Amino acid sequence: MPIRPGTDLALLNGLLHLLVKNDAIDRDFIAQTTTGWEAMESFLEEYAPQTVAEITGLAVEDILTAACWIAEAGEWMSLWTMGLNQSIAGTWNTNALCNLHLATGAICRPGSGPFSLTGQPNAMGGREMGYMGPGLPGQRSALVAADRAFVEKQWSLAPGTLRETGGNGVIAMFEAMERGEIKACWVICTNPVATVANRRHVVQALEAAEYVIVQDAFADSETTHFADIVLPAALWAEGDGVQVNSDRTMTLARKAVPPPGEALPDWDIIARVARAMGFEKDFAFTSAADVFAEASRFSNSKTGYDITGISHARLRKGPVQWPAPAGDQQDRHPIRYLPPDGHDPVFATADGKGVFFARPWMRPSEWPDEEFPFVLNSGRLQHQWHTLTKTGRVDSLNRLNPGPFVEVAPQDALTLGLQQDDHVQITSRRGRIVLPVQISTRIQSGICFAPFHWNDRFGEDLTVNAITPDAVDPVSLQPGFKLCAVALERVEQSVYQNTDDAEPIRKGHPDMMMRTLSTHLGLEQSDKSVIASLPEDARAWLSGFLEGLEMAPPNVGEVPILPASAPLPPKIHARVGGILAGLYSRAHVNHPAMMPQEEITEAVLTPRITVWWASQTGRTEGLATTITSWLQEASHEAESKCLDTFDAKRDLSGLALFVVSTFGDGDPPDCAVPFWDMLREHKKPISDLKFSVLALGDSSYANFCGFGRVLDGRLQELGATPLLERMECEPDFEDAVETWRAVMLKAFAGTKTDEAALPLPTTAVVPASGTREAPVMARLCINERLCSVGCERDTRRIGLDVSGTDLNWAPGDALGIWPSNPEPYVETVLRALRLPDDTSIVLRGCGTVGLREALVRHLDLCRPNPAMLKILGSCAPGFLPHLLKDASLSVVAEEVPTLFRRMQPRLYSIASSPNVSGRVVELTIGVNNTPWPGICSNWLAGSEEGADVPVFIQPTTHFQLPADDVAIIMIGPGTGIAPFRGFLQERAARKATGWNWLFFGERHAKESFYFHDELAAFLTEGVLTRLDTAFSRDQPERIYVQDQMEAAGAELWKWLQKGAHIYICGDATRMARDVDAALRRIVARHGNLSVSEADTFVSNLTREGRYRRDVY
Repeated sequence: MPIRPGTDLALLNGLLHLLVKNDAIDRDFIAQTTTGWEAMESFLEEYAPQTVAEITGLAVEDILTAACWIAEAGEWMSLWTMGLNQSIAGTWNTNALCNLHLATGAICRPGSGPFSLTGQPNAMGGREMGYMGPGLPGQRSALVAADRAFVEKQWSLAPGTLRETGGNGVIAMFEAMERGEIKACWVICTNPVATVANRRHVVQALEAAEYVIVQDAFADSETTHFADIVLPAALWAEGDGVQVNSDRTMTLARKAVPPPGEALPDWDIIARVARAMGFEKDFAFTSAADVFAEASRFSNSKTGYDITGISHARLRKGPVQWPAPAGDQQDRHPIRYLPPDGHDPVFATADGKGVFFARPWMRPSEWPDEEFPFVLNSGRLQHQWHTLTKTGRVDSLNRLNPGPFVEVAPQDALTLGLQQDDHVQITSRRGRIVLPVQISTRIQSGICFAPFHWNDRFGEDLTVNAITPDAVDPVSLQPGFKLCAVALERVEQSVYQNTDDAEPIRKGHPDMMMRTLSTHLGLEQSDKSVIASLPEDARAWLSGFLEGLEMAPPNVGEVPILPASAPLPPKIHARVGGILAGLYSRAHVNHPAMMPQEEITEAVLTPRITVWWASQTGRTEGLATTITSWLQEASHEAESKCLDTFDAKRDLSGLALFVVSTFGDGDPPDCAVPFWDMLREHKKPISDLKFSVLALGDSSYANFCGFGRVLDGRLQELGATPLLERMECEPDFEDAVETWRAVMLKAFAGTKTDEAALPLPTTAVVPASGTREAPVMARLCINERLCSVGCERDTRRIGLDVSGTDLNWAPGDALGIWPSNPEPYVETVLRALRLPDDTSIVLRGCGTVGLREALVRHLDLCRPNPAMLKILGSCAPGFLPHLLKDASLSVVAEEVPTLFRRMQPRLYSIASSPNVSGRVVELTIGVNNTPWPGICSNWLAGSEEGADVPVFIQPTTHFQLPADDVAIIMIGPGTGIAPFRGFLQERAARKATGWNWLFFGERHAKESFYFHDELAAFLTEGVLTRLDTAFSRDQPERIYVQDQMEAAGAELWKWLQKGAHIYICGDATRMARDVDAALRRIVARHGNLSVSEADTFVSNLTREGRYRRDVY
């Protein structure tokens, strides 16, 4: 069944759903030998065949057939390997597979059962020896007190010596090493530089480590390159050892040849190092037989693991299958867990019963999207092993696959213009590689496969694990290797391919013609570029047109014709057509390259629509991009531009759609300030402009959609013609904008000379991981009060560990957090609604969820919306839990979503630099309780360390550091210091030479001088050039940061004259306005400018990107 990667869990649940529906389960077995079934049947109802087919990409008929085969089989078994385990839901996948066996009773009897297949003969033995995670010898766990006590006794350790922990896995280990928390490592018989997902962190960790030991049989692995000491180890054939198969059979692998040089078996090297460290008694092993003898003491009656009766001496006579207790004489013990006749099986659980786990399928954070539309599945070839350190030296094996490759489906190869042995660039969210193409019918469309055997030893840009995701299963801690979202692009030959026999391309050859045309048009950065002024989307279209010609060249004498819908200005359209005619019309001059005159006329008469956007956080920019694509799909020429590029001489005519947010108290976003200043001063009519306004805001603020409203009004005052009424949207605008879409397209369709039919809605794009729509889980690792005891304020330093996610950020970016409502609020609302907490309701973007879950995670329980106020008979807003305290509503489930606002994430300025804090994102938050408790800040402050927090990065384009040598002035009172702490950390890490001046203020220095010691250190080190503080309540007269700015006005003006950038962060309603007014006064006073001239100066600072604000 060619299942879509990452959807195994949905299929397994769907199969069990069908077995239940067809009464093909063993209810007696379930009742007598299992627990947890009571939750399963209702849970499985979500996995109907059609739903599963949509998720997995499988045919409904195949799903029905598979369920039928299981139902009719009687005895059936399942076998799985890394494809199921190497997933961020690997544990849940195996839970769901075991659910199928428990439900059918097909377990613990001959011919039935789930079987995990490991990738090498000794992987099973390694698990039994306890080398993974919290494992201890004999199938024990360090998380179980009785297991720790048993092992401590066997090893003569004092009680409590063994810790109740298993570490955080390989990914987290290397990240900790990268941060300097782990100083040294000892790598034995593995090659993590090539084999660990997102290997960049491994490379950086090994470079950061103070001491690296690599123990290997081969000196030229990718990892030995980073070693301070290399210990030569023996191969399996160069020493004695026991291998364990999946069927529990132990085989003694005898030494066949002596190890070369100073090489020793792994056990011997480890024992020698231990003895050198003073553990002579505990590591006095003289042979591998001694090591095995110790292992045989760790039998486990709870799991049935027993090798007491096995020794090297016995294994010399032949293999033995465990369990083999002392005195055992039988070599084979094939039956395990089989109960006596008439008895139920006993499982290795506390009550002896098998457990059902209801494991829902959830779309992984690593998922294809518009930017990365393909899935890369990586793995191994049957005849090669891992990174070729051993098998890669066998010529007969290498002849089967001489080098690296990526397999691509024929239809995808056609779309991408790929032919056999072409080279393709494979790009993920983490990096890029370049591999030769093999076109294969065994690969599904949308998926590609590349073995991970070839790495740095064989060439550059070959390491598959340079691009694989390192998000891990929270239980097994295995990364999700098998699901990597990528983009594919044909590129010129990589360094790996042999080019000795390549023929030069002749002049006049179609490839040479294409290359010449591409270069001349400026697509290859020629100085003769004719399209340098074209917008990026037009350049991309033209590049794609030429790629199409290359994939399907015209016949001799045929002249390619540009379509009328090409997004090119008429002059460029004509010139490109002429070039095409000159290149392609030599054989037959009767093929015109130009469009028919009527098509040219239509193209000229179809006006371009500009979608202007203004945003402080970037969300409006994304919406503008989406709207632009809608217009283009409707055959309009449309482009998206930021309002900071608006040119009054050029842009006050034509067609415009303004998508704008409101900033602060009804103000324009920073990028729109120069535009708004221009528009307010503009005197001449702009009757040639036709426009529409889409305004974004939040009705919980007094000046809802304030900038959108005044913009709409001002444009109409100047005589511009509105094409449709202004649209105003709340933060959860998706439904409203989707409804408005048809109205907008109809209005703009009337501006075309030949109205086209409106296009059908396109398929929704799956949001990228780590975005507002698809947050990832971070772990709360710092929750520290910054105010002294007794302070009336509660300001916190919050740290969120994003290890295991793909999140990347830069100073100035914001972190979005999706909070949960507190339990008392939820209970109050449940009582008022008078509905069971498991009532099913349908929420946009979430599907069907239980009422309690909706109230906890998805609905805003603080701010009443108009529908709720209406049903309460109130017209005054308030705190919703107070309004509902004594209410008793009569509603049905379908009404619930309409009565509440949707929960919105809170954006916090990031207060750290990734170059200093590593994978921990720090925030500075003020816990707000006036006029009522803030949801997010209180939720974070009340969370325990270790709690999961859904987060995403909101990149900023307007609040970034300038070049390292440019001076900056930062004004950040209160929690507004957050981004500037990150700025200073980043500049210190980069050893930036630009001066840094910080204005900080709070009420009292003694109680709330945040990061005092760190700022003092920055001053001492010269990172912070000047620090001015304003503690407003420490003296009779109130002093604020704007007062300190004016006191230092002469110096501040000098900094501005020398090119300094100025930044403000904090409260928008008062502080930002007061600081802005102070800045204008300083400019006027010390620059000897009029008020109007000072305003122009500040506007120019904004236009140049030298005056930036992050206020809220």
